[in-house]
Amino acid sequence: RTHRGGARRAHPRRTMIFATDDIAPVLERTVQWDSLLASRLVTEADVKVIRGYDDQGPLARRAFLEQSGPDLAQALLNVLRNVSHQDTADYVLALIVEMLAEDKTRAAHFHRAPGANEGDAYADLFRVLAKPHWFAQEKALFCLARLVEGRLAKDLGLSAVAAACGGDAVPSATAAPMGVAAQTLVQLVQWCCAQLRKPSHPKRAVPSVVSALAALLGVRDVRPLVTHSGGVELLAPLLFSSSVASSTLSSAAEGRNDSHNPRDGSRDDAGADAGPRRDVQLQYEVSLCAWLLTFHAPALAAMRRGAFAEGLMEVAKKATKEKVARVAVLALRNIAEGVASAARPSDASCEDRRGSGSGAGPGPSPERAETVSSSVSGSVSVLRGVDERALAKLVANLQQRGFADEELTGALADLERGAVSRARDASSWESYVAELRGGSLHWSAAHSDEGFWRECASRLTDNNCELLRVLVTVLTSSASSAETLAVACHDLGEFATHYPAGRFLVADVGGKARAMALLTHADPDVRKHALLCTQKLLVANWQFIGRENGEA
Repeated sequence: RTHRGGARRAHPRRTMIFATDDIAPVLERTVQWDSLLASRLVTEADVKVIRGYDDQGPLARRAFLEQSGPDLAQALLNVLRNVSHQDTADYVLALIVEMLAEDKTRAAHFHRAPGANEGDAYADLFRVLAKPHWFAQEKALFCLARLVEGRLAKDLGLSAVAAACGGDAVPSATAAPMGVAAQTLVQLVQWCCAQLRKPSHPKRAVPSVVSALAALLGVRDVRPLVTHSGGVELLAPLLFSSSVASSTLSSAAEGRNDSHNPRDGSRDDAGADAGPRRDVQLQYEVSLCAWLLTFHAPALAAMRRGAFAEGLMEVAKKATKEKVARVAVLALRNIAEGVASAARPSDASCEDRRGSGSGAGPGPSPERAETVSSSVSGSVSVLRGVDERALAKLVANLQQRGFADEELTGALADLERGAVSRARDASSWESYVAELRGGSLHWSAAHSDEGFWRECASRLTDNNCELLRVLVTVLTSSASSAETLAVACHDLGEFATHYPAGRFLVADVGGKARAMALLTHADPDVRKHALLCTQKLLVANWQFIGRENGEA
């Protein structure tokens, strides 16, 4: 068998985080093709094609693929289907991964494989996911994502499935009518979400699945599947845990040279920065998933109810790469303005939205984002879980970084205008009353607006202090979140300082005792605002309390 070598080849710029980092030793194995032939597990024709590709140098392999790519794809799938020996299966998977990582357009070879039925490649690779062997699972996941990227949405036959996800019916992989490709893709999305719930590998599963989802979500009809399978709720926590994921990724690289090229063992010149590069890529791909999901109305609604906006703010705040800040800000802008009905990105051109963690990398195309910007609904509803002051500060800080990208600067301008609109809208008395009666308070503009409290504090005393009593009830409710408790304490303090004899009224309706009880609350923000509230209820010179405690 010819030793595999040849000229040095750089890693593909667009690939899953762990797609090729551990295939080098597998590709150096010697497969006993003669034994497999003797056992009639493989055919002479398949072995001839595989050897014809496998024993060549890089240039010859490329030429071979141009001429006989579909034949090679069919031969590899035949071996993967018929040979259960793990080493051989891993070798075949490594070959496919290397092919697709070098050039994603080679996925077309598997779609055009001679003698294959529609969806055979999907079914063969999905069966590998059921094996209790992470190397095989990870490589099959990468290959499936590449195959999906290489197909037009209409060819996947997902329209009916996606439509079902818009209703109450849970999509089923056994529902009819559905082709093999669509059936496998439904199962693949469910498998990915199951991995996010309970990873098969403690270090590699989550980043690999996120990267696959970033590719799959580029297909419009996949978004309902991910949303219906709980993907929105599963992705949200990853925005807050990217730093933890970073250390996990770095640990995964210990004891292994991740910057070696698969064939010849040469070092990539970015090897020393592999850990930080992977951290950037993971942040980027989680944010990319968020951005793609904003173009699906049910997903957008779930994001506005959850903590996605707050998580994207955290990513944008800590981003050292412009491409990470860019996609996080674009997703945040869409969530803030509610643009699910806007023009959607092309299903067939998600390549430009992914890049290597080592470089600036392309992001969402200006053409698509320009369409989105012109189609935003202009909604100014309150962003749940978001401190509007923190959002305004983030936007100002990002604007000061002098980004040259017009799409990013435009999104920042949209966020700035939206914050002003939300501040004006949320400062109205009607909005405040609706929020208070709903029993869930958030850091909208009204709470920190001095003008609002000067004008509206007295209204809390109408109808025998009805709304003041509601505010105290919020403090006593076991269903109140930590944020609600903190905001309620803040509001009691503002009422006490802006209404004559407000301190005594708060005490009369039980607010003082409840605020003091929260001084020992587990949440530090609740304790902070309970302390400020208590101080304002106890002392007359309240004007100086905020400054002494670090509040403006």
